[in-house]
Amino acid sequence: MTTPNDQPGQQQDVIADYANEIHQIHMEGNERSVRRARNALFWAGGLIFLAEMIAMFRTTGFDPIIFAIALVEGGIFIGLAFWTKKKPYTAILTGLIVFIVLIILSVVINGMAEGGVGIIKALFSGIIIRVIILVNLILPIKDAKELQESRKNQF
Repeated sequence: MTTPNDQPGQQQDVIADYANEIHQIHMEGNERSVRRARNALFWAGGLIFLAEMIAMFRTTGFDPIIFAIALVEGGIFIGLAFWTKKKPYTAILTGLIVFIVLIILSVVINGMAEGGVGIIKALFSGIIIRVIILVNLILPIKDAKELQESRKNQF
């Protein structure tokens, strides 16, 4: 038995509203995931700058060239963190690649300067923080891609 409120149009509205709510909940989860990655990029920028400053003052004292390099390295991550608001997938993937490249460069430079000991030192110094940052950049990649595509389709 049907009631006057069981119109086909009303049923479709209820289904559409339900689908929209599910989509909204999914997007909020993606945004939380991207927020974690954004924070990881901010942390990476700050910690890289801080590590460079500590290393600089331990070895040579203030050196404007090292300071400028540290500013650029940290600034890249800070810029990428802000870019996650517009293009989360692109920014997070770029940040992940830059972070890995900096680790590799550190290993190569320390290896050239100190040999095998420098390589081991470069690989394992700050390993826990590096792993935390890498995990927080790798895990949200799928969510960031969905969020970026969803935003592109909205407009």
